[in-house]
Amino acid sequence: MKTHKQDTLQPFSKEGMIISDAPSLGEWKALYDAAIEFRNLAPWQWMYDDALFAIEDPDTGQIGYCSVMGALGEFHGLAVFPGEAGWRSLHRLMQDNEPSSAAEEERVYGQFALIASFESSRDVTEQDRAVMKQLGLRFRGEIAWPVFRSHRPGYLPWYLTRDEAKLLTVALSQATVVASRIRQQSDLLEPPQPNQILTRRRVKDGTSFEWIDVWTETPQYTLSASEIPPIRVDEVILKRIRRQETRRGEWEVDIFYAPFAVEEGERPMFPRMLMCVDHASGIVLQVHAAAHETYAQESVDKLLETMLAGGCPATFLFQRPEVGTLLRPIAEGLGIELRQEDWLPALEEAREALEQGLGGKG
Repeated sequence: MKTHKQDTLQPFSKEGMIISDAPSLGEWKALYDAAIEFRNLAPWQWMYDDALFAIEDPDTGQIGYCSVMGALGEFHGLAVFPGEAGWRSLHRLMQDNEPSSAAEEERVYGQFALIASFESSRDVTEQDRAVMKQLGLRFRGEIAWPVFRSHRPGYLPWYLTRDEAKLLTVALSQATVVASRIRQQSDLLEPPQPNQILTRRRVKDGTSFEWIDVWTETPQYTLSASEIPPIRVDEVILKRIRRQETRRGEWEVDIFYAPFAVEEGERPMFPRMLMCVDHASGIVLQVHAAAHETYAQESVDKLLETMLAGGCPATFLFQRPEVGTLLRPIAEGLGIELRQEDWLPALEEAREALEQGLGGKG
């Protein structure tokens, strides 16, 4: 890796991918210092991951929702879930009490968070080591090496941008303060009113700044159309499909993350895959991969295209609520029954065959 400015860790190149907007060396130092102090405190010894608190970003005012990880001894660190999107991601993770493929998929591919974890040497990349070398840092042993990653739905966990590093630094510093206080005051996080969360806020006190406790309202989480990118159903195509005289059979429909990453642009992504399978015959009617930002509209367009070419089903079968949300305008426009099922047997078999053919499983 080449550096051109003494105070900045420059973007690195790996297999054609460029990482830009890197933190300065001073910003990296502040982040590592905060992480080391947090690690040395080891708050997972008395805090569970459902003991939530928040920090307010001094620069943007955005709330970051924090969870200390490590009480179960498997994964040690701090996760920060930024804004309402982060709160939804955290809420979904905490609601997934029963193991399922959908819950595991959400954990692996769907998180929206910044995570500082403490790993062994084998989990540290060359890019991580380059920063540590410039800072003169050395670590030894398990749960010793700070690793920082940005998690976004549909993307490979990635290296931090400057703004992400600054937010995570604040979160680690304030998490150390909050955790130290909880050790002495176990009811610190108990809210005075329902749906409130202890939030650390920086305020000006004369010529200096100080951090204070405030209680802020948590976003109200419901699965709604607002979580699905806006879609448009082509009325011209709907009219053409309506001319088909019969509605036959049941189609199983699902949208899931592909078990492979696509290296387009700076950050590798996991495409969202639409799969549509005939319930009775098991014939795959449609498979389509799209970027996380465009999958909703592309899925609707591909389903309409499939019906225009091969006929219209009497029933759509789906499992995930968000898939039902996407299917609803099509079903209402064409008089197709919508039915949620616990299991989609034909689609699961087709998906397993697809993943085996691709040589991996998500």
